[in-house]
Amino acid sequence: MSKEASLTKRFKRTLLSGIFVVGPFSLTFMILAWFVSTVDKFLAPVAGLFGRNLPGIGLVVALLIVLGLGALANNIMGQHLLEYFEELLLKIPGFNWVYSTIKQMTEVFSPANKNAFRRVVLVEYPRPAVYSLGFVTRDLEIERGGESRNFVCVYVPTNHMYIGDIVLVPESQVFSTPLTLQEGIQCAVSAGASLPTLFKFQ
Repeated sequence: MSKEASLTKRFKRTLLSGIFVVGPFSLTFMILAWFVSTVDKFLAPVAGLFGRNLPGIGLVVALLIVLGLGALANNIMGQHLLEYFEELLLKIPGFNWVYSTIKQMTEVFSPANKNAFRRVVLVEYPRPAVYSLGFVTRDLEIERGGESRNFVCVYVPTNHMYIGDIVLVPESQVFSTPLTLQEGIQCAVSAGASLPTLFKFQ
């Protein structure tokens, strides 16, 4: 590979990494700003009744709406109602693809989703004697020459939580840690600054 091609490849990878870092922050900020602005416009007639603007009312009402939806999602009836509303949204052409993609990303990296990340482990990667913090996503078998071995699929973050490597590691070479999923994600986001000073392998 020529030097120019190598620099181009490195530039593309760096640019993509930057986009994945900036993207979620920007998208979250734009969505929240749009939501608060929409609530402010909706409440404009109410503010008019007082004869003056009510600063911060849009933010307060938006916060109450988000808290209300969160409480709704934590009970069975509310979950069914949200699922029905979601099914209606997924029938909208174009919107369904964007919504599904964003939802899958948020669910995968959400500490509350125990189906995505099962446990926090250490694996010898990318070379022996070098350990990487990773998240087990599933167990699987690999068959070769009629012999089957148990492997573990480990997601190793390489740029905060948005970009990472998928590593298939023999089950016997995966070291479980006492970290919870929330603690593991915090360690990855903090670039290892919140790692404990002692790891006890299980």
